[in-house]
Amino acid sequence: MANDTNSRQDGAKAAPTAPPPGPAEALSTAHQVEELADKLSECADSIHERVMRDIRRHQGEDVPESEQAAARALLNAEMELRQRANRLYAEAAACIVSALGQPQQHLIQLTVDAADKIRRITRIGDGITLVARLLGLAAAASTGQVVPILAAVEGLKGQLDVIAVDNAPAAPAAPA
Repeated sequence: MANDTNSRQDGAKAAPTAPPPGPAEALSTAHQVEELADKLSECADSIHERVMRDIRRHQGEDVPESEQAAARALLNAEMELRQRANRLYAEAAACIVSALGQPQQHLIQLTVDAADKIRRITRIGDGITLVARLLGLAAAASTGQVVPILAAVEGLKGQLDVIAVDNAPAAPAAPA
């Protein structure tokens, strides 16, 4: 009997060896799509917590109309983000993208960073844009197409970078 890796002495075939595991391609399994949906749901939770904290800050007094409008917009976005995450759960197998070329951990870390930024953001406009980028990622992921997903990932990353600059501590004043 030939001595190769796929045969044994008794003639039964051994399972071929798989290549060593490397960084998982993002969204290449149903589990990874579900993991993204989990993180998008966590971002929706962060949006809700943030809006409620901002409302409570007024301690029962009237909330200015501009803040009410921003809160309504964020709560609508929260609802849409939850709906898109739920669709990803339902369609996880159909949303698999095998050629994304991004590690899953990178994609998940972006959503974790987004949830953190939502909690700590200082400029409401940055928050609204960040939420829009998350919605774009959720919508792109549900297409299962590489190009829209990559564009959405880049948009999200860019917005996180903008927020990091906007929320950076001010440089100390130069001595006079």
